[in-house]
Amino acid sequence: MKIRYLIIASCLIALLAGCNADKEKDKDKEKTTPGGTETTVDPAIDVQVGQVLPAWQEGYLDIHSINGGRGEAFYYIFPDGTTMLCDAAGAPPMEQYEYGDSPGVPSKPNNAINSGSVIVQYIQHYAPAVSNGRLDYFMTSHYHGDHIGSWRSEYAQFGWTPYNKDGEKVSSINLNKGGFLLNGIAEVGLSIPIDKVLDRGDWADRPSADYFEESGQKRYALYVNYLDYAARNQGTVRETLQIGHDDQIVMKHDPAKYSTFKIRTIASGGDIWTGSGTDVNTTYVPDAAACKANHSAWAINENIFSNVFTVKYGNFDWFSGGDIQYSGKSGYAWKDIEQPISKVVRKVEGMKACHHGTSNTNSAALLKALKPDFFIAGVWRDVQPNPATLQRVYDANPSVRIFTTNLTDSNRATLKNEGVDPSKFAATGGHVVIRVTPGGAKYYIYVLNDANMEYKVKAKYGPFTSYL
Repeated sequence: MKIRYLIIASCLIALLAGCNADKEKDKDKEKTTPGGTETTVDPAIDVQVGQVLPAWQEGYLDIHSINGGRGEAFYYIFPDGTTMLCDAAGAPPMEQYEYGDSPGVPSKPNNAINSGSVIVQYIQHYAPAVSNGRLDYFMTSHYHGDHIGSWRSEYAQFGWTPYNKDGEKVSSINLNKGGFLLNGIAEVGLSIPIDKVLDRGDWADRPSADYFEESGQKRYALYVNYLDYAARNQGTVRETLQIGHDDQIVMKHDPAKYSTFKIRTIASGGDIWTGSGTDVNTTYVPDAAACKANHSAWAINENIFSNVFTVKYGNFDWFSGGDIQYSGKSGYAWKDIEQPISKVVRKVEGMKACHHGTSNTNSAALLKALKPDFFIAGVWRDVQPNPATLQRVYDANPSVRIFTTNLTDSNRATLKNEGVDPSKFAATGGHVVIRVTPGGAKYYIYVLNDANMEYKVKAKYGPFTSYL
C-alpha cells in the first residue's frame, strides 16, 4: 500500500512540475507594459532599447517622422504595404547658411549627408518588399523649402548637385531649360521613383506672397522642372488634391482586406471640406485674382494653403496639417485657416504639429477639437516649438506626450523660463515612429537614434489603446 501511495505521489509531483513548467513557458510569451499585458510575441513590436527597430509587417500601419534636421518628412506604410511620403525636407544646412531671424539645428546625422539622402536611406531600409523600390504617393504639403527643397544661389557649397532636364549632372543649373537641383523631392525621387505626386495644384491658382518673390519663383521652378523630368522618365503623375474625398489616396495592393483604413483630405490651397459628403468651401479665402491684386498689402503666408488630411485605421486617428496657422486673423479673418478646419475634425490619437509648433499655429480651437494623446514636432529652428503653443497643447489634453525631433539649448532654456519643462517631454531628438497594430486597436511609439543610420531604438512607449 505504501509503495502504491509513493507511486501516486511521485506522479502528482511530476504532473505539477510539468504544469509549472508550462506556466513558466507561458510567462515567457507575456510582456507587461503600462498599457496592459500581451500574450504573444510579435517581431514587429517586440523590440528592446538598443535594438534596431524591426521592419513593418503586413496589417500594421507605420508613420515615420524622419529627422535630418532640415525640415519635415513623414513616411507612411499603409496596412497592405502601400507607401506615401509627405514632404522631403530641403532647407539649407544650418552649419553653412545664416538664416538671420533665428538659427537652425545641426544636420542629422551630420553635415556630410544631405537631408534628401537621409530620407532615401531611411525609406530604403524600411520600405516593404511589395513597394518594388518605388513610392506610391508623394504628398506636397505646401511650397516651402523645408518641405519640398529650397532654392539658394549658394547651392554648390551645400552639395546640391545641378541636373539638366534629362537628369544628367551639369556644372551649373539652367532653370529656364528644365534644370533642377538634387535636393528635397528631387533627391528622393531620383533614387526612389514616385508613382503619384499630390499637391495643391498650380501655385498661380491661389498665390501666396512667396509666389511674387524671386526665391519663391525659383523654388517652384525647381519643383515643376523635377516633376517634368519624373513624368517623362519615371512615369510620375502629378495630381491636385481632391478635398473632402477618402477615395483619392487609397491602398494599392489589398484594400479589401483592410476596410477600416482610409485617408480623408480636409483642406488644400485655402479651400476647406464642409464636413458634408465631398462639399467644399471655396470662398473662405479670397480668389486668385484678389490674391494677386493684393499680394503686397495682404502678405499671404503660403502656410495657410497647406494640404491637410486625416488617417483612420479602426479606432486609431491621426491628423496632419502641414504648416497651417492662424496669425494675422485680426486684420483678415480668413488668415485663420485653422478655425474652419477645427469644425470638421474630431479627437485623434496623435497629430503632426502644425508648422513645427511655432507661435502662430496650433490654435486653441483646433486643439480643442483634436485633443491629441501625442504630439510630434518636426523641429529645425530654435523657435520651434513655442512655449505658448505647447501650453495650448497641454490645455487641450494635460496627459499628452510631446515628441520633438530636435531641440536647441537656447529654446530649451526659453521653454523652461516660460513654464514648459522640456524634461517632461517624451523625447527631444530622434526619428519618431508610430506603429499601429493590425485593426488599429493599439499602437506603440518608438524613438530611434538619429546620430547614425542604424535605426536603433532609444525609447519605446506603449502599447496604448485607441479610442472608439
